[in-house]
Amino acid sequence: MSELVFRPAVHADIGRTVELMGLGFPGARKFSQAFLQWQYYDNPAGEPLGCNIDDGGRLVGHLMGIPQKVSLRGEPAVVTLIMNVATHPDYRGRGLFLELVRRVAAMSAERGQAGVVGVANQQTIRAYETKLGFQNVAGLEAHVELQPQNIDMARALAAADFAHRWQDATLAWRLKNPANPLKIAAETADSLIVEGASTMPLIRARGAIPRAGLTLRGSGLAIGPGVVLGLTPKGTARRRLAMTVPERLRPSPLRMIWLDHKTPGDRLDPERILFSFLDFDAF
Repeated sequence: MSELVFRPAVHADIGRTVELMGLGFPGARKFSQAFLQWQYYDNPAGEPLGCNIDDGGRLVGHLMGIPQKVSLRGEPAVVTLIMNVATHPDYRGRGLFLELVRRVAAMSAERGQAGVVGVANQQTIRAYETKLGFQNVAGLEAHVELQPQNIDMARALAAADFAHRWQDATLAWRLKNPANPLKIAAETADSLIVEGASTMPLIRARGAIPRAGLTLRGSGLAIGPGVVLGLTPKGTARRRLAMTVPERLRPSPLRMIWLDHKTPGDRLDPERILFSFLDFDAF
């Protein structure tokens, strides 16, 4: 076996990355060249940054992050959102996942971005927290609703330590996910309700984002069952005709993670987060 080579991920790697993602996640159907082109390179927020691992001519590890414009404690910032990470089945148990995250986090800091955000599952949360120094911010709430929850977006944005700063270009890009096209199903005085397919039959994935500054509009009503996954600042949301999804019924309970580049060790307040499935591509 030749020596493993760590190097920056580049556009020419897309084909081999699709193959690796297929080996790492054999049940996932979304990974295609069109999907990765959209997710990594069509993002109007900026260029992606990532790390690949080669063993000779074989791609055996991959992690990519994309820039995301956010409000961080009320101030505009750009963070790195961790998207896809995979290691070849033959190379697991060798610490490659940890090294990929360390290198991408270092690349993010070198680019001058404010930090790294992501969502971890039960298999990775311990490594992120204890070995990589990420904050385990909070477990994402999940509920199924028949009518969209009421969110006081003005209060939510004012209270949020962390919130995505949506623009027309980034929202239009997000709606064009080739694996799961989304639509603006409805709007309220201060929110847009966005829906797409979920992993649950007959239930839509649903998220609300601030309407402020956006010219894109929805039409109609968001009615019928929808699954909502995310976080809202304490006291700013009121559910209607909704039921919490017990953790035992969730395929993999998810947790928001955060690494601050500007002030290492600084922590986000878990009760002051505005975050939805639109922010990390849950579906």
